[in-house]
Amino acid sequence: MRYEIGIAGSGGQGVILMGVILAKAIATSQELFVAQTQRFDPAVRGGKAESSLVISDEEIDYQGILGFDLLLALSQEGCGRNIEKLKKEALLVMDSELVKEAIWGKILKIPFTKIARESFNDERVANMIALGVLTELCEYTPSSAVKASISSEFKGETLNLNLSAFQKGIEMAKGQKFNFETAEEEEGEI
Repeated sequence: MRYEIGIAGSGGQGVILMGVILAKAIATSQELFVAQTQRFDPAVRGGKAESSLVISDEEIDYQGILGFDLLLALSQEGCGRNIEKLKKEALLVMDSELVKEAIWGKILKIPFTKIARESFNDERVANMIALGVLTELCEYTPSSAVKASISSEFKGETLNLNLSAFQKGIEMAKGQKFNFETAEEEEGEI
């Protein structure tokens, strides 16, 4: 088994942090191997930011991406740079407020930034809402381990805010039945 996750956005969105949190959670919770790589521009805000995870039940001999099973796109540019790396049946999850254009067969559009602004009055937690949705969609990311990993990264009120946003994402995705059969069908949207 080999499962690959891509997270793409721009600097300042917490893309690298999301990859680190997921890698820690997977590595500490299951008998799986995980490799996390990251690419980013030197600009603090606005430049390219990408994080990739390879999850396997065997030792990982190649950390590069063969094809994403799931891509989380938090910017139009990030989506454009990575959409060709998706496997044929892969799922594209995108921030519908920031990614306006994507042609793919299985798309889930969620306005992460809008939800963060309206629910938490803080757009910076859009990444934690997205992380909650991703956790619910991927069987290799148990929520208890991801919560523990988040707790190792933040303290105090910042921790409480990020955990609340993460939980909001889980609740949004939990129990939803999404139909992603073909591009011609209605795209899933929360």
